[in-house]
Amino acid sequence: LFRSACAQQPQAHAQPYILHFGPQGFQDFAKYNLGRVDNHPVASFRELDFSPPNLGQIQIENGASSLVIDHVFSVLGTSFHQEDGIESMMINAGLNKEEFVTPNQAYQGYVNLMQRVNKAGWKLYIAGYNPRISKLDNFRYLKEWGYVLDPSYIFSYEEWKKVISTSVGNSFGYRLYANGLILNISIEQTQVTVDGKEQYLVRYSFDTIRYDYRNSMSDIANNVDPYTMSAEELRQAFEKEKKRSKESRAMDEQEAKAQGYRIDEHYVGPDVWQYVK
Repeated sequence: LFRSACAQQPQAHAQPYILHFGPQGFQDFAKYNLGRVDNHPVASFRELDFSPPNLGQIQIENGASSLVIDHVFSVLGTSFHQEDGIESMMINAGLNKEEFVTPNQAYQGYVNLMQRVNKAGWKLYIAGYNPRISKLDNFRYLKEWGYVLDPSYIFSYEEWKKVISTSVGNSFGYRLYANGLILNISIEQTQVTVDGKEQYLVRYSFDTIRYDYRNSMSDIANNVDPYTMSAEELRQAFEKEKKRSKESRAMDEQEAKAQGYRIDEHYVGPDVWQYVK
């Protein structure tokens, strides 16, 4: 995405690279990347690229839920609102240090990744308008929709092999949140060699809850930019969006029940208003 032909390797650096969201994020990218910036009318991009065998290790700074990501090929940080700094980050990484691994090594890479995510306190994220499908239907939902409902559940080796081989596009994902950030993780098997070695790509997509929510609110406010609203207008738009989401969720949950899914009435997501206002 808007990749410069002369993408520079970040300067040699003691691992890991620490990246923040917000204005501090600009400084982080500038420090590691010799200040290379792509500016576009709607957004500005900051990029880090790593080439094998020297893949990067990135620490996404998020308080108690900071996450260290290994085997990183590239990081793209995006700012849509200069005053909010970095609002979004896309990270492409390998599942293992080596490009091609045995099925057992791949499985171990997955286990290590999910243990790290759970230890950092990332929880299941269900958007306000989506049905709260119960974790009891984890496998069925995964098969039909490609997402895992229970991030704390680590697949056994047999389950892992089955999930990868039967999922659409040989990939599956997680929707998570912690401390003001939303994280989508996708794990994809990209290749299997003749001798049975496997290659994987892991994509991490982070957005601040503030950006995610304000972005979704602009259409309900007749395309008025939530960043230019008064505090009262913002609160009203937020309440309107919340009401719309609730109605949408109720309809989808009714439909899901009709299909035999169980609903988790006790699911509690993040208190988003504190980040939106």
